[in-house]
Order: sequence, then structure tokens, then C-alpha cells
Amino acid sequence: MDTIIKIIEVAIPRPIDGLLTYSVTDELAEKIQIGSIVEVPFRSKNIYGFVTKTGEIKDPASLKYKIKPATGLLLDSENDRILFSEKDLKFFSWISEYYQIPLGEVFYSAFPKALFSQKKGRTAAKKAAAKESLSAPKIQLTDEQTSALQKITNSISSDLYRSFLLYGVTGSGKTEVYIRSAEHAVAMGKTVLILVPEIALTPQLRIRFEERFHDNVAVLHSGLSEKARREYWWDILNGKKTVVVGARSALFAPLKNIGLIVVDEEHEPTYKQEDRLRYNARDLALVRAGIHSAAVVLGSATPSIETYYSALKGKHELLELKTRPLHIAMPTIEVIDLKKEIEAEKKLDKYSTKKIFLSNKMIEKLNLTFEQKHQSILFVNRKGFSNFILCKDCGHVPECLNCSVSLTYYQKSGQLKCHYCDFQHALFDACPKCSCLDLLFMGMGTELIEEQVKKHLPNARVERLDADVANSAKKIEAILTRFRNGEIDILVGTQMLAKGHDFPNVTFVGVVLADSSLHFPDFRANERTFQLLTQVAGRAGRGEHPGTVLFQTFVPEHYVIQAASEQSFLKFYNEEIEHREIFGYPPFSKIAQIEFRHLNEPQAKREAETAKKLLEHLQTTDFQFLGPSAASIAKVANKFRYHILLKAEKSSSLNSVIKTLRKNGIRWIDVDPVSTL
Repeated sequence: MDTIIKIIEVAIPRPIDGLLTYSVTDELAEKIQIGSIVEVPFRSKNIYGFVTKTGEIKDPASLKYKIKPATGLLLDSENDRILFSEKDLKFFSWISEYYQIPLGEVFYSAFPKALFSQKKGRTAAKKAAAKESLSAPKIQLTDEQTSALQKITNSISSDLYRSFLLYGVTGSGKTEVYIRSAEHAVAMGKTVLILVPEIALTPQLRIRFEERFHDNVAVLHSGLSEKARREYWWDILNGKKTVVVGARSALFAPLKNIGLIVVDEEHEPTYKQEDRLRYNARDLALVRAGIHSAAVVLGSATPSIETYYSALKGKHELLELKTRPLHIAMPTIEVIDLKKEIEAEKKLDKYSTKKIFLSNKMIEKLNLTFEQKHQSILFVNRKGFSNFILCKDCGHVPECLNCSVSLTYYQKSGQLKCHYCDFQHALFDACPKCSCLDLLFMGMGTELIEEQVKKHLPNARVERLDADVANSAKKIEAILTRFRNGEIDILVGTQMLAKGHDFPNVTFVGVVLADSSLHFPDFRANERTFQLLTQVAGRAGRGEHPGTVLFQTFVPEHYVIQAASEQSFLKFYNEEIEHREIFGYPPFSKIAQIEFRHLNEPQAKREAETAKKLLEHLQTTDFQFLGPSAASIAKVANKFRYHILLKAEKSSSLNSVIKTLRKNGIRWIDVDPVSTL
């Protein structure tokens, strides 16, 4: 009689291809199912793995390799044995195939690490609010909102996958459509996932949803403590929380029976994970919704070029909100030509590089807004005090020792800092190259603008919001809450201020240098600039008082500045889509970027040249490549970087090339990069 052993196939969180097979005892086999997490031997130690298949082998003696036995279940309680469903496995497998990443690596990214380090002390979840208690004062919907809501709820009721682009001007009430749609899904016994691009936006949206769903809301983002993240995760898995609000990683929340997925501000690059598994949460939201036969809503006032193109082609149904509720007007936008400002100042012999960052019109508007007891936002797309320091004699600019970038000066700490590796150095007393004592502070950042505003408006309460003063979710929320409560008159900030926030008393928004991101060597630079300008302008005039916006720029005639000043996405889109088609960039192609990093520059270049030869050998009409070339930022954290950009008309063609590259040991491949710097 043949010997039969029971086996399991396991994905382990290591960068190895394929699944590993382990034997299990009869006792263990009765407990293990697809979705269990087991402890297995790997090399010299035991690690955890994810069971993707169970089965048996009838004649183990005929095998050419020895099958090791699994050690045991990681979570042996009867209620905790199944941690992912068949649908989850299908989702993870799709990700593995598309990004050409081992399945175990996908699991590693999908599950919170704290889940495996400790399960003790898990507190009981609060009882979810009953469906009949899901009530809060509701605003009257506009006709456009009502129409959009009806189409989304019809889709949820049909139990069929459908995707929507909710394209609405800033302040048009997209969030209310999300909430009403979620109410419909929950009333049908379904679960809901709401994705936001930034941790800074999570508290605001969480409050809105808790007003309607009470204790039924779970919040997931990287700013949570491990304990809080673990407890929310278990509550979601066990059905005690059926509405999840969170940033990128919330995509993997263990929800069952999903009825609705919302991707708010779908255009944001922060939905892209930039290390290990380089996924885009927006794109994967569409995949997960498809697996669950759910409705997915992509919302934005400035949709990505690819998403809007797909909507025009019928891939997503386009829903438009063209006006703000209660007949609230869009802000008035004025463009200030900084070239003319400089000429005027020079004629009056008043020109100074520090002063010109705040034009006379900007100062005038800030004063007027303060006198009216309204609030202002000043947007500066750069942290620190000065972008760099410059020796007046020899022109030397101090650079980071680890990266090929100049150091940014921070006046408060007296430090020069690198924004890539966090290298720091005290401010030099003299030029380190020629010993000249005359050092110039060039460019500007949030610190400098904050200082200048305080000089011009000494009685105003001025504060700053950037990653240096608010380096945690709690600090961000504290500053935004104080601003919302009227305890700050003028808030100077970076991109944290540009999206999603609703401050009814903000009537003036100033953009200090509107073209600062236009000239990056990246094909999405124009798109990013338009989105930033339109989004930050949309913070003005959302309450009962009209809003005013000033864009300061050196290129007022540029089509991006013109379209943003007119708040015309279509004007920008029609111009930009022509450029994309001419050069064959997305949405007219699928792209991937290969990166070669090494402490030794010649070695990095050699590896890139080897990959080039492999690609030349594979060269067909199905794909093209550009490079290799040194990256725009050639060295980061002491590693030199070379890039090759792959382009193909079809995902399948690109996928095939990437699979070959992976087999040849090339690992740093970013599929669908949001930046090519």
C-alpha cells in the first residue's frame, strides 16, 4: 500500500520565486486551510509562511528532494486560523504576476508586521453601531450629486463590478457622495474601503465618516502605533468594523464582501509605494473591486491624465460635479509676473532676493485678509530657509556627502540638511573651498517665508506646516485642528496643505512660486504642477465669503499656469495629451523603469550596460527602451544610480520583458513609475 503524506504549499516573506512545499501531520492537517499562517523551517531557522494550497503526495519515496515538516500553526485559536480568503489569494496572485514579484513578498507587504510579533493583549472591539443608527444631519444634495449618487448606488445594488471617475471641482461635495454611497453599501450588509493619499487627510475624513457610522469605522495608516494597527486589523477581519478609512496600505485591509471602494484624490503620487513591492494603490483598488464585484469610485478635481483618458474611452463612467453646493463661487485667481516685479523694484532701488518672494500684491492681500478676520494659506513647495548657500567668490555650493544634491539651510536649527538621506552639517562660517566669508543664501523655503510674513504682519498668528514641524500624524492633526478652529491666521505650508482640506474661513491663498516644479526632468512635471496649483487654489472661498488666489511666477504665459489660473482641467488636458501622444508616454504606452545602484559608479554603469545588451538581444517591435543613463539625481545615500526606461503598447509585452529581466537577476524594476527622476 502506498504511503500518503499530507502537504501544504507555502508562500514565505522572502525574495524567492515560487512556493515551498512542507509536510504536515494528520492532526495539523485538520486545522490548516488555505488562508492559514504556519511556522516552517527555512534554512537555519523557523519563519512564518502563508498557506496557499493543501494536498497530498501518494508516493513520497519517489521524490528527488526531501520535504521538511511544518512546525505548527502560528495562530492556533479556532477563530483565528483563516487570515485571508480565496478572493484575497486571487488578489495577491494578480499583484505577484503583474509586478513580477514573488508571492511571499506580496504577503509581506499586505500583512502588518505587528500581527506576527504579538497577539496578546488584543482588546475587545467596541460593538459596531446598528444600521438604523447611521444618521447625522445631512446637507441637501445638488442635482449633480444626486445623479452621481444614484449611478453609484445602482452599481452597488447590482453586485457587478463597475468603475466611476467622479470628476468634481474643488469644494463640489465629492466627500458627501462617498458617504452616501457607503451608507447604501453598509445597509446592504457590504463593507467599504475609503483610501486617501496622505495621513494628514485621514483624521478629517475619519471624523466625517464617524459622524455617520459611529464605532463602525476603522482607521489604517502607517502613523498608528503597532498595537492600534493590530487591533483594527483583527476587528476588520472579524467583521466588527465594516468601514475602513486609510492611506495606501489600507488597500490590504482584510475586508470581506466589499461593496464599495473609494480612491479620493486618485491623481496623487503618494498612492505609489516606492520600495520593496512598488504597487500603486489606485490601480490595485480597481483590481480588488473587480474580484469582489464591487463599485469603485476614483475621485478628483484634477484627475490623472491616464484616468481621464480611460474615462473618455469608456473604461470608467464619467460623473461630473461642475459647481459647488449652495451656489458658492469658485475663487478668483490672479497671476503675478515676478519678472515685472523685479524690474519695478530695481527701478526704485528696493530689490532684494528675500523681499521678492512676497510681492507687494501678496503682502497687500495678506494684510487685507487679516484685517477682515479671515484666514490665509501660503503655499511653498520647499522646506527649509534657503534652497542652498553659495560662495560669492568662487561659486561653490555645499553638497551632501552621500547624495548628488545641494544641502538645504534651516535657520532655526542652524543646520544644512539633505532631503534624501538626512545628512546634516552645521552652517559653515566660511566657504569650505576658498575660505571666503561672504556666503549667499539662495532660493527659499517655508522657514524663510514664515519669517518674512511675520515681519510684514507682526500681529498675525503665523505658523508653518511641513514635514519638519509636523513629522507625525498627531502633530499634523494638531496644527490643522488649531487652524480650523481659528487659532492661526496665516498658515505657511508645503504639499500637506494642497489637497482635500476644508477650511471655511480661508479666503486667500498665495502660491509663492507657481512654476517651481515645472522644470523637473520628468514627463509628469507639467501634470504635477497643474494639479498642485489647482488643488491649493481650491482651499480658498469654500465658506460664505468669496476666495482670492495669487500665483507668483516667472512664466505667466506657460499653458500650465494659464490653465490653472482659469481652473480649466480640460484646457490643460487637451494640451498635455498631445505632448504625451507625440512622445509615446502613458496613456499611450505602459512603462517600467529599471534602476542600477552601486557604491561604485563604474560597477553601476557596467550592470546597466549588461542589461542593455540583454534588451538588445530581446528587441522586437513589442517594446522599446531608452538608456542607460545616469539618473537625474545621480547619487543617493552613497549609491550611484543608472536608469533604463522600458516602453510598450501593451501590459503583456512589458510583463514578458520584465519576467526575463527578473530571471537574469535584475531586481530594481518599477512598473508604472510615477516619477522617472
